[in-house]
Amino acid sequence: MSKPQIDLNDVEVVRIDERYSRQARSLLYHSYRDEPTFKYLLDSHRPGYKQRIRATIRELIRLHFDRGEFVFGVMHKKEERLLGVAFFSDLELKMDISRQLLWRMKMVLTTGFEGTRRFVQYFNEVQESLPAKNHRMVSLIGIHPDFQKQGLGKRLLETIHDLTDKDQNSIGLFLDTGNNRYLEFYKSLGYEVYTELPLGPIQEFVLFRPNPGYVDRAA
Repeated sequence: MSKPQIDLNDVEVVRIDERYSRQARSLLYHSYRDEPTFKYLLDSHRPGYKQRIRATIRELIRLHFDRGEFVFGVMHKKEERLLGVAFFSDLELKMDISRQLLWRMKMVLTTGFEGTRRFVQYFNEVQESLPAKNHRMVSLIGIHPDFQKQGLGKRLLETIHDLTDKDQNSIGLFLDTGNNRYLEFYKSLGYEVYTELPLGPIQEFVLFRPNPGYVDRAA
């Protein structure tokens, strides 16, 4: 069955709030359920993987909205349907997430101790690999499977790039992925491999897009 084709004139990138949480949860579940990082962190070979990944995404989304982070969505103008979403964080979220007691309690209850331990370790290792200088990070991003490879991911990231490039105090934007199929796409948008981290049986790629407008005031 052929996938529906989208006219880019019918979509726009907008900042969304918690009213779109349910759509965002569903969209990210379909985007991440087969991703190597999530499959390892939540042990996809053990029964209940779908429930664990749904619970993990729910808690991560809740944490972002509770913190008032930027969340951008690719919205179909006529249908008001969310086709893609990106959670866009500052430096502090990656530092804080493993220390959020309530978040950790909910994660343990829904995903189990081992899944929570792996997630905390994963977040810490990614964070420790990043420079101390001010930067931003795309923490979660996904395009509905029916509309992938139609330019929506590029449109979404370009909106984030426009915003981050205006911040002269930020060295740029980071994101990470355990799926090397995405590397060429990210490189085409100006990202470079910043470092690679061993994550169980896979390699997690930390990618960096420098901010062309960054001013090193210390220098």
